[in-house]
Order: sequence, then C-alpha cells, then structure tokens
Amino acid sequence: MVLSRVRDLLLSGKPVFIHDFSGREDEVDMVFYAAVVTPKHVTMMRTLAGGLICYVMPRYVGNALGLKYMTEILQAFSEFSSLANRRLGYGDPPNFSLWVNHVSVKTGIRDRDRALTIRRLDYITRLVLEGKVEEARKIFYNEFISPGHVPILLGRDLRERKGHTELSIALAELCGLRPSLVITEMLSGDDAMSVDEAKKIASKLGSMVVEGEEIIRLWLSTNQ
Repeated sequence: MVLSRVRDLLLSGKPVFIHDFSGREDEVDMVFYAAVVTPKHVTMMRTLAGGLICYVMPRYVGNALGLKYMTEILQAFSEFSSLANRRLGYGDPPNFSLWVNHVSVKTGIRDRDRALTIRRLDYITRLVLEGKVEEARKIFYNEFISPGHVPILLGRDLRERKGHTELSIALAELCGLRPSLVITEMLSGDDAMSVDEAKKIASKLGSMVVEGEEIIRLWLSTNQ
C-alpha cells in the first residue's frame, strides 16, 4: 500500500476499499473522505455498494460532543437492556451512536440530503479537532435532528476493536487526513461482496482494496 496514493484518492473524491479479515466480518467497505462528499458520492455508495451509509468519527470527538454509544443509551432503559447486551457472530460491540439529519434537509434520505448532513458533521469534527469544542457542540445541538438517516459511528482504539470504523480512521490518520469518513458495506445479491469482485470495481474506478492487516501493521508501527 502506498499511502500517498491513498491520500490522493481520498482527497480527489474517489473511494478506497477496505477489507477487514477473513476470520471477522470478511467484508469490504467503500470509504470516502467526508470533507469532499457530494450527492454523487452518496449515489455511488447506494448503487455500487448497497450497504448502510454511515458517518465515522473517533470516539474522542463524539465524547467532546456529548455523544454516547446507542448500546449505552438503550441500557439505561430496563425494557431494552437485553437487546443492547447481545452481540452478533463476529463478536465486537457495535459503534452506532445517534442517527441524525441536518435541520435544513427535505426528508433526510435523498442523496443530496445525506451529503449535506455528512458535510456538516465533518465540519463539526474539524472544529473539535481544532479545539473549538463549544462552537462544535453549539452547532451540533442547534443544527441536527435525531433520529435521522445518517448513523454516526464512534470509532474505538484500534487495539480495542479492529472493524471497518477503526480501520478507516487509522488509514486517514496514516495519510495525514482528518479522521472523518463515510463508509458503507459492499453487497452482492443477498450476501457480502467477495474481495475479488470488490477489486474489479475498485480497478474500474482507478482505486484499490486495502487489507485491514496492512493498515494495522502500519498504524501500530507509528503508535507504540
């Protein structure tokens, strides 16, 4: 993997593709840099990938905004706690927090609506990373509605969880980019898309599939 190429792809508005591991979800996610997302990118995610289109920020950014994991929110209500305590087969805790729409959108689900919501979430993440936490919180609680059509994922430390959320954040950090991404699973028929099929799509788009193991190896080498 050449990080300079990954950086150029993300900054130019092209996706990169991340495969986690054969022993985990064994899925490939399409990943965009949130700062440059347009309605056309949302259309591409919806039609070429087909999975859930999610906005990714690091957990520490979410904490600065006062966000919690949805499991924490549900566990506060006894009637929902059993639902929130279960895990899927791959074992990791889910990263879902709130699902939001920007207050100015029409319905929230349209491609232009989701692109606008994503770009404003990216702006809020940028403010937090610049130390402007109070400004970020004010904008978030004034400009967003929940529930909405864009799920926010709070990425954990890569040593704690090695899912696509964490892998995409680590890849952005390795490229010197803001850890603010949009990810969606690549699906085919009624199942996950194979890595080989994802590689063909990536090639047609002039992009690449990055292996999760390579991201982890590079990230750990710079985060001892």
